[in-house]
Amino acid sequence: MRRTRLVTAALGLLAVVTVAAGVLVPAAPASAAVTFTAPEGGFVGTASFTVSGTKGAGSSLVLSSDDRILCEVAATEETAWSCPGVSLANGVWDLAAVETLSDDSEQPPVPSRVRVLGPPTIDGAGTVMTTGLFTGVGAPGTRVELLVDGTPVTGAEECPATISSGFWSCRLVVPTGTYQVSARQIDAAFPDRASFPSSAVRATVDRDIPASPVVTSPEAGTRTTDGRLETRGTGEPGATVQVFASGSLLCETTAAGTGAWSCPIGLPSPGEWSIQVLQIDPAGNFSAPIAPLSVLAGPAGATPTPRPTAPGAPSPPADSPTPSPTPGPDGTPSPSPSAPHDGDASPRPSTGPITPTPAPPGSVATNWGTPSGFGNALPTLAQVAERGGLLLGLLVALGYLLLIALPIRAFSTAALPRLRSRGPRMLGRNRPAVVDTEPLLSPTVTAVAVFGVAALLAALSGSVAWEVRYLRLTAAIGLGLLVLNAVGVSLPARLAGRTWRAPVTVQLLPGILFAAAAAAVLTRFGELRPALLIGVVLVASAAGTVRMRARVGVASAQLGGVAVLSLLAWAAHDLLTPSTGFWMSLWSETAAAVALGGLGSLLLLLLPVGLYPGRALYAVSRPLWVVAALLAGAVAGAIFAAGANFPLLLLTLVAAAVAAVLMAITAWVRWVEPSLR
Repeated sequence: MRRTRLVTAALGLLAVVTVAAGVLVPAAPASAAVTFTAPEGGFVGTASFTVSGTKGAGSSLVLSSDDRILCEVAATEETAWSCPGVSLANGVWDLAAVETLSDDSEQPPVPSRVRVLGPPTIDGAGTVMTTGLFTGVGAPGTRVELLVDGTPVTGAEECPATISSGFWSCRLVVPTGTYQVSARQIDAAFPDRASFPSSAVRATVDRDIPASPVVTSPEAGTRTTDGRLETRGTGEPGATVQVFASGSLLCETTAAGTGAWSCPIGLPSPGEWSIQVLQIDPAGNFSAPIAPLSVLAGPAGATPTPRPTAPGAPSPPADSPTPSPTPGPDGTPSPSPSAPHDGDASPRPSTGPITPTPAPPGSVATNWGTPSGFGNALPTLAQVAERGGLLLGLLVALGYLLLIALPIRAFSTAALPRLRSRGPRMLGRNRPAVVDTEPLLSPTVTAVAVFGVAALLAALSGSVAWEVRYLRLTAAIGLGLLVLNAVGVSLPARLAGRTWRAPVTVQLLPGILFAAAAAAVLTRFGELRPALLIGVVLVASAAGTVRMRARVGVASAQLGGVAVLSLLAWAAHDLLTPSTGFWMSLWSETAAAVALGGLGSLLLLLLPVGLYPGRALYAVSRPLWVVAALLAGAVAGAIFAAGANFPLLLLTLVAAAVAAVLMAITAWVRWVEPSLR
């Protein structure tokens, strides 16, 4: 009986404890249950999308990426959650969903990775008129696909990948007509997934080649005494009309709504000129030029001089030429004449550089952004190889060594000192020299004047006219010479001086201007293409009593600096050509000035005379100097001799004649004259 009571009391106590525990201890919270259900496959084709998934009942959620909160989901009993309108730029993004349970405890983030690839943009608002070329901006490295009425077109060419800046261009080969065109892009990592299409543009594709314009004035055989002519005619309304004289663009205008157009031109010099006119319709299709019209400039009775097409310029086509546009980054075609291609209106870039003839005031060539043609004759590396420039370069190097460098060395060391010693003296030998410690001009004024004259001489080596674009050219050449002297000569020499622990002095050599003037005269009257320029007016040398290897190090540093900078500028000029607009033309002309001025100056700096660094190399090691001279001569010769119109044979004959005179004077002064005493 007593045992029964004890068991009953124990069971009652256990029941009380159990009830109290159930009242006082809270229920365990629900476990974390976050999942992602969208976007599926980790890819979205638009920049704004919805992220959704599941969570635990009664919990809240925060969606973030790179510490940026994208969405907050309030605590509800619903287990499904959604974040609409999440906006992310193109790229791969790591999403993190942090769930907060009902007891305010946070669970570890649940990650999800998504690749965002929004639709590209397509240039044009409203209606676009084009030959079939479309441009826009997309994600770098993606492939753009064109769609007509929302369907990919099999007639679209395989478009190149979007470049690093995002620019893309793609050609749609369809018949002439009006279409709704959009674009989408595809990432190489998801070749089976594409972005959403872009907003469609209404595009009028015009692939019909326009007829040649009609010229009503001037007539064939017209003579102008002052070189001025008014060209008139009719064409397609809204078309761009271009007037050429013997291959050089002199004027550009737009035909009115009635088709009428007029364009004043001025012929730069007396003689016989061939006038041709073509038109470019609003879509960018080029017509064939009209048959050449021969006109005369100059007073009556003067013998006309035919004007050939400038070297390197494309000759006006005789039959049915089809110049075509080369698209720019903004999608606007820029003209570049080219040969016909079996009726295909697709653009074909011009392969030859254009050397424009000076144009009259008021024409298109007077604009600030009009290319001057400076440096257009610089061949590319492929053209150097095609034209046999490598072999020509070796021949030029041997000619430089045997006909220029060594004769000048012999004359300057054996003959020139004796000729100077026997020259007339204006002052008596015992009369003290007057030393003026104060220079006539400050060093800054002298340096600015020398650089300015050098830039002006380089600009005058071409066909400079009274046009504002040649002010830009002169500024570009001045900037190029400044870069060449500062970065090519001064900077490497000072770095070498620090390496060899030798003081370095940089000297201005105004006497180099005589060589620059000679090169300008030779270029202009010898019609050298590319131009021969002397752009280095500074030389650096180790000062004081230093070891010979320090002098050689400083000399080699500036020679190497000029050579490397010239080659880099040559490559940059190739990338910047063809150029349009003020800034692109400025940088292209600056690169050409550095390349031409550096290559021309390199041969001057290697001369083993005076203060030139070539003398230090020659003094320490003649084989080293020979190798450097041959290498520099081969590189410069390959580039110059591969030009479109470089008179290598004529220059070789001139160099041989000058070398013969120098060696004759040297032989007379050193051997013949002493024997006659």
